[in-house]
Amino acid sequence: MALSLIRSGGNQLEKLSLSVTAMGGMVEQQLSDAITAFEKRDLSLADQVIDIDRQVDEREAAIEALVQEILEGRRLAGRDLRQVMTALKISNELERIGDLAKNVSKRTKVVSQEDAASSVGTVVRMGRIALRQVTDVLNSIMEKNPEGAIAVWGGDGELDELYNSIFREILTVMMRDPTLVNACTHIVFVAKNFERIGDHATNVAECVFYDQTGEQLKTVRPKRDVTSVTSVPKEMAKPE
Repeated sequence: MALSLIRSGGNQLEKLSLSVTAMGGMVEQQLSDAITAFEKRDLSLADQVIDIDRQVDEREAAIEALVQEILEGRRLAGRDLRQVMTALKISNELERIGDLAKNVSKRTKVVSQEDAASSVGTVVRMGRIALRQVTDVLNSIMEKNPEGAIAVWGGDGELDELYNSIFREILTVMMRDPTLVNACTHIVFVAKNFERIGDHATNVAECVFYDQTGEQLKTVRPKRDVTSVTSVPKEMAKPE
C-alpha cells in the first residue's frame, strides 16, 4: 500500500482493522500450538510458542502506534472513534492470550519431565474449548457480528465449570500419590491459563459488541470458577 494511501483516514482505519485481524490469527495459532505441545510433550513446538510471543508483542506495539497516529491526525467521532478504541483494547486482550499460551508452553517443558497425571487429557479438552472461544470471537470481529460476540460472551461458563472439575480431580490425585505433586501443580496452572484465556475471549466479545452497536453489554457475566473458595483437604495442608 502506498504511503500516501496509508495516511488517508479511511485507509488508516482499514489498516488498523487488518492489523488486529493479523494479530488475532497469530495468537490463535500460538494457542493451538501450545495445546498440541502440551498434549504431545513436544518441547520443540513449546519453544516455538515461547519464541513467537515476541512477535505478538511487536504486533501490539505497532497497533498502539497506529492508533496514536490516527488520533493525532484527525478528529474522530461515532463509529470511527469506537473502532479505534476497541481495536486498542482488543490488541491488549490478544497480547494477554499470547502471554498465557506462552506460559502453557513453559509449564509443558516442566510437565514433560514428570510422570503424566490422569488429568492431562481433561486439561487438553479445556484448552480446545478455550481455542474455540478465541476462534469464534475472532470470527465475530471479521464478520462484524455482535450476535456471534454475545455467543462467546455467554459460553464462558463451560470453561469455568471444567476448571472446577479439574481442580478437584488434581487435588485428589495429589492426595493419592504425593510423587505427582510437582507435575500436578504445573498442570493446575496450565488449566488456569486456559480458564483465563476464556476470560480474555469474553472481554474481546464485549469490545466487538460495543464496536458494532455502540452499546455496552448491561448484564454482568456470572463467574462459575469456585476454586478460590475451595478448601484444601486437611491431609494436604499438614506440614511434613
